[in-house]
Amino acid sequence: GIPSLVWVLCLFLVILYMIGLVFRQAFGPSPGQDLLSVCPSGDEVTDWQDDVCKVHYIYGEEYFGTVAQSMFTSFRFMLGDYSSRAGKSLAVAFSDGYGMAFDVVFVAWMIIVIFGLFNIITAIFVDSTISGLKHNDVRRKYAQQYEREYVRRKLKELLSRIQHLHQAKYMRPLCSSDGATVARVMPKSPSSMGRTATREIELNEEDFVDVMQDSEVAMLMQDLDIDMFNPAGLFHTFDPNGDGKVTLQELVQAVMKLRGDPQKGDIIAAWVSLRALHEKFD
Repeated sequence: GIPSLVWVLCLFLVILYMIGLVFRQAFGPSPGQDLLSVCPSGDEVTDWQDDVCKVHYIYGEEYFGTVAQSMFTSFRFMLGDYSSRAGKSLAVAFSDGYGMAFDVVFVAWMIIVIFGLFNIITAIFVDSTISGLKHNDVRRKYAQQYEREYVRRKLKELLSRIQHLHQAKYMRPLCSSDGATVARVMPKSPSSMGRTATREIELNEEDFVDVMQDSEVAMLMQDLDIDMFNPAGLFHTFDPNGDGKVTLQELVQAVMKLRGDPQKGDIIAAWVSLRALHEKFD
């Protein structure tokens, strides 16, 4: 992530600054040295054995003259770029001028950078990525658990509201001779007699439309990610067996199928059903 990238950049800059200081002292000009004022640039020196204009000293002034130049040249060395402006090899010039001491330092430097520093940076990124994936997996599991609990709670509220509306529609109070309410036990429809339990409630198309037009039911359906803008047109979706009645079990099954985006399996199932129907008529 971005925080890991920032920390790696800071660590890399600190290491590069330290290396730049070391290389500035090792290859840069000594106090009072100013060969560039009396000698040509390192690329123009043809005699590498000149006692005055030594090419490795001149290159040191050109590419390690300041800490900033030394840091930039060190960074180029990390990337394998040892060339001068004219394309000559700085590593060859320093090796010729400093001898075995430079060769040992150069080999050790390359081993540390390639097999050490870059691997550490890669390991930091890999560890950060794995940690991020684990964190995302945990968050996804929590989200799934919360979604299951959320859907279960909304379905309970939906069924409770439907039961309340059904009872309010088909049950009316009996009144005594003096007008006092005795009980709510007289059903309007014989088909609803004894259907007080939630699992036994059946909704015909009229009941279904009335229920879905209830504001609280509409809000619960919205919470379940279902838009009931045309309840009458969706009645047959909730009545898969086509018996003209929607049980609460069928309603719950339809709600679970209608939630979310359409899946590939839904499209294939519809295609298979149409094909089976076509073959049946043929």
